[in-house]
Amino acid sequence: MTEIMGFEANKRIVREYNNQWVTAEFNGRTYHFRSKFEYNWALYLEFLKETGEIKYWTYEPDIFYFPNEKTAPVQYTPDFKLWVHNPGMPDDGQFYYQECKGYHDGSTNKKFQRMYKHFPHIVIELVLMRIPKRSGKGANRRRVAQKYCRRIIDASEIFKQIKGFVKLI
Repeated sequence: MTEIMGFEANKRIVREYNNQWVTAEFNGRTYHFRSKFEYNWALYLEFLKETGEIKYWTYEPDIFYFPNEKTAPVQYTPDFKLWVHNPGMPDDGQFYYQECKGYHDGSTNKKFQRMYKHFPHIVIELVLMRIPKRSGKGANRRRVAQKYCRRIIDASEIFKQIKGFVKLI
């Protein structure tokens, strides 16, 4: 039960993102996406795969643990792992990760900082539902994320461009 001030009985702040889980099948494999945004991004990745832009993708395949960290986060699971065509690489080629965020909060940046500290060779891209304005908390968080992510992608612009090719929800 939630109190008026937004706290549970154990005094943890309650966050309500209104995410709706989506279950879908891609290439004979069932995925349970944590939000419609992640599902729509998976549709876009499938579109990229069909057009030959990427080799293939998977959803939440890896968990990274941060050794000797006393405070949260102590682990991180990126949303998507993408493999790209790279003629110089054997077998799977080169891969990188993408993290989808409808709302970019400070805890996400802490995960990126820990990833950079413990796994500096791992490449991460941040996919935002909307790029925040140039000033304010959202812009500051984006500036911090830019230090640790290869790039920040504005999903709303991509979704506008592919609307006629991919059926988004």
